[in-house]
Amino acid sequence: MRYAEVIIDINSSNVDKIYDYAVPDDIDVKPGIRVVVDFNKRLVEGFIVGVKEKSDVDSSRIKSIMRIIDSKPVLTEKQLVLAYWMKERYLCHLVEALRCIMPVDVKKSMEMAHMVVELKVSIAEIEQFIFSNKKNTRQIAVLKELLNRGDNPVKASELIKATGSDYGVLKRLKEKGLIDVYYIDTEKNPYSSCNYGRTERLELTAEQRKALDEIKKGMDASKGKYLIHGVTGSGKTEIFLQAIEYNIKKGKDAIVLVPEISLTPQTIERFKGRFGDNVAVLHSRLSDGERIDQWKRIMDGKVKVVVGVRSAVFAPFKNLGLVIVDEEHESTYKQSDMRPKYDAREVAERRCELEGAVLVLASATPSILNYYRAVEGHLNLLRLKKRVNNKKLPYVHIVDMRQELMSGNRSIFSKELYDEMKNTLARKEQLILFLNRRGFYTFVSCRLCGYVMKCPHCNISLTFHADGTLQCHYCGYSIYMPKSCPACGQNSIRYFGMGTERVEKEVKALFPDARILRMDVDTTRKKGSFEKIYTAFKNREADILIGTQMISKGLDFPGVSLVGIITADTALNFPEYNASERTFQLITQVAGRAGRGNRQGKVIIQTYYPDHYAILCAKNHDYEGFYRREITFREKSDYPPFSELAVFTLSGFDDKIVKEKSMLLYDIIETYNEPDIQVFKPMPAMLHKLRDKYRWNIVLKSKNGDILRYTINRSYDKIKSMLDKDVLISYDINYITLI
Repeated sequence: MRYAEVIIDINSSNVDKIYDYAVPDDIDVKPGIRVVVDFNKRLVEGFIVGVKEKSDVDSSRIKSIMRIIDSKPVLTEKQLVLAYWMKERYLCHLVEALRCIMPVDVKKSMEMAHMVVELKVSIAEIEQFIFSNKKNTRQIAVLKELLNRGDNPVKASELIKATGSDYGVLKRLKEKGLIDVYYIDTEKNPYSSCNYGRTERLELTAEQRKALDEIKKGMDASKGKYLIHGVTGSGKTEIFLQAIEYNIKKGKDAIVLVPEISLTPQTIERFKGRFGDNVAVLHSRLSDGERIDQWKRIMDGKVKVVVGVRSAVFAPFKNLGLVIVDEEHESTYKQSDMRPKYDAREVAERRCELEGAVLVLASATPSILNYYRAVEGHLNLLRLKKRVNNKKLPYVHIVDMRQELMSGNRSIFSKELYDEMKNTLARKEQLILFLNRRGFYTFVSCRLCGYVMKCPHCNISLTFHADGTLQCHYCGYSIYMPKSCPACGQNSIRYFGMGTERVEKEVKALFPDARILRMDVDTTRKKGSFEKIYTAFKNREADILIGTQMISKGLDFPGVSLVGIITADTALNFPEYNASERTFQLITQVAGRAGRGNRQGKVIIQTYYPDHYAILCAKNHDYEGFYRREITFREKSDYPPFSELAVFTLSGFDDKIVKEKSMLLYDIIETYNEPDIQVFKPMPAMLHKLRDKYRWNIVLKSKNGDILRYTINRSYDKIKSMLDKDVLISYDINYITLI
């Protein structure tokens, strides 16, 4: 008798363990295959993580596997090892990690989508088999169903559902020569209509060649971790392309990660232009069918390169040689909204270690954490200090908006920015205006009584939009703008702040002949909308692009000679330890969109904090200077990379109860008296009320990550039984924000 070690596909810490199931003689199982089993008197799915000859469980208590879902493993041995690592690193259930690694809908089989079955022998031979093999009830059921369906091929998924069989039954019937099982080509290629022009490798600069040679050495040795710190426009992408070309010649596969969907159109264009159909794409805006098909192409070895966002780090290559993480500083590589709250950069590094692959992190503004690791020798630092063709970095000028106000200018544009916009348009060049807020006005209040219009579900200011609605950007709540103040009844409602819609309106008023595009969450909701805006601006069908953060991330528009940063202070005002880092990165990245063509670019930074070191260092393109200031602050305050941070978040409909339970959890953690852990008293989250639930945070800090995780685990296990059903608890290790 053989036994399969099965992880049950249920979200419960009570079943987050391995169960033994007997393997019937007529079923062929391997680790990585999904199965259906009887668990607590109901049929559930599970993952086989091991197969063995003996079990320590009493044989009378062991149930048998009901059926298999997959005819071959959908998870490799190394992927299973990665899942166990994620479970320990992010304190998640093993099945949650497995779902990340195999992220297509677990209720579907990738094979089901394309496999068809048809009879291979005559009706007389089928009838003879049925007469002679009456004990093989499931095989007989399949044959009878095929007879009833006639001559046309039948989808395997329909056949299995109709007969209660599985792939093992189909496999045995095929081995007996009674049926034929094959795939039909119904591939859903989301980029089939796109025409990507073929591009050839470019001549590298001395800096680029040096960096590429170092990476090649790592690929030859099947190991190596690199951080490319290259100024904007220094040609990092060409290094990626030539490194991948070398990797493919060695017979290996490559993954390229970008921080969010907004970068994928440009990245896809570049990589498909170089490698054609050898590239698969993975991101969340693909349909289920498109995602499954892309996943299957990777599993079947039909492509050598995957380009995608965070989850693409799990692409099922069997011969991985290279993982590239572009714009590695971006916070979107950290999953924060659902378990496991993994960091794709960490997962990429661990996967490279397991599979003998090379890791390349790259950014013009590396994260403080990874730059520190490079300085300490844990990453090989490769520097690109010059732009390609020795193009000059843009000239950056800071405008003190306090002085603008004192001079009587109450416009959202300083005099200098207005003049530069006018001159740029006169030269028939393009410009970008950056503002990190969408909407028209950022909040609305009463001038007489001070009442602020807030979301009743989230207790956050509503944003006024040009269609006359007030909207909450967190829960979607929306109302029309009232004519009078709901508090005092007076007609004294006024608008404050600004968003991208307002900037667009004012630009149209100042430059009525200019062609304007706006790129924010509101204009890019529909599938293909980002690509449409990106392509139009790239093809110079517009003069001005107004946008939020999504325009700051690596986009390359040679026609842009001017970038205006309407307000540089948004991130700086967040009460978080990494606010200066975010501000420096954002300004530098946005500024880097200017001057990528033949003309030196110019950047105007409008700010109320002109003397802050993050803004001054960004002005001078001085990453090392910023790093020195920031790392000194981090070391003195014991912030990452000199410690690890974690947060417990409790939420519920009754603020008083949530606060009480938060204090109870705080007391539990304190009783452990861990000298290596600093615990901060419960505090309301910055978004204290979100979707009708009140939220409280408890922050923990420690130089010892293992002790921190151990404390979180046992605190969570102890508190969860003491919580009311209406109070939810979650935790995040090395969180990005406390919002």
